[in-house]
Amino acid sequence: MTLTSTELGAAASPGRRPAGGAATTGWARLRARPAGRVALLTVGLLVLVALAAPLLSAVEGQDPNTFHDDLLDSATGGSPLGRFGGISADHWLGVEPTTGRDLFARLVYGARVSLGVAAGATAGQLLIGLLVGLAAGLGGRWADAVLSRVTDLALALPGLFFSIALLAVVPQSFPRPLLLGLILAGLGWAPTARIVRAEALVLREREYVAAAQLTGASTWRIARREILPGLVAPVATYTALALPGNMVAEAGLSFLGLGVKPPTPSWGQMLSGATTWFQVDPAYVLIPALTLLVCVLAFTGLGEALRVALDPKGARR
Repeated sequence: MTLTSTELGAAASPGRRPAGGAATTGWARLRARPAGRVALLTVGLLVLVALAAPLLSAVEGQDPNTFHDDLLDSATGGSPLGRFGGISADHWLGVEPTTGRDLFARLVYGARVSLGVAAGATAGQLLIGLLVGLAAGLGGRWADAVLSRVTDLALALPGLFFSIALLAVVPQSFPRPLLLGLILAGLGWAPTARIVRAEALVLREREYVAAAQLTGASTWRIARREILPGLVAPVATYTALALPGNMVAEAGLSFLGLGVKPPTPSWGQMLSGATTWFQVDPAYVLIPALTLLVCVLAFTGLGEALRVALDPKGARR
């Protein structure tokens, strides 16, 4: 018996879970978990701080690049006057040693750079990984073999050494935040491609995919309409876990002096300049370090909460 396109679509629908329903259920599970709510609230607050950095610094009455030499003790080599790194009503988190720049203003502006680079790099990794993974999972045998070997090669590359080498040879005139995002995306897409390929190989055996193939749907249409909705859970979970990793990578490269250059603030750059002042001004080290720690923990907790919320068995955990 020959089925029409409409009948094939109807026959396939019972085996397919609507993407909107799954997303709604996952969102409800995420909000129902206390850890998920805390992580989501913390991430939202950090993003809001980054977006509102000019407003927050204006409320404090400071900017990130103004030097305040009068707040430094020249007898000690430039350590802040006052207790706890010079914290006062005018400088909520104190000032930097040797420069006197306001630490709160540099911290909130640094959130823009750190979160922006990490978000851009993660988006690039997601895009490249989706394209390569789908091409490998839905392509022919030769396409799968070639792209899988390319992915294996990308996984085997020492990302830190290649990042250092690329940052060292690219001219300083190239915008460093953009360069950091491109390098991290170009060197970190392979895990996403692996996940997408594995899921695509499973999903292409489902009945609704076979029905779409019988109707003459193109590979691109099958990937977009039938495969991508099934990739939402694993890809969203990995993305939430990859973003804090990219934040740490950006901070590490800036800490080594290869990332964002002064006077543009970033958390890694602040930590790099704070290492020699730990005994004299512990707050200068602890404030950016704790902020980075909270941010990484929040995104990691959000990724774990997403994994449980989007898991079909999550409701029973």
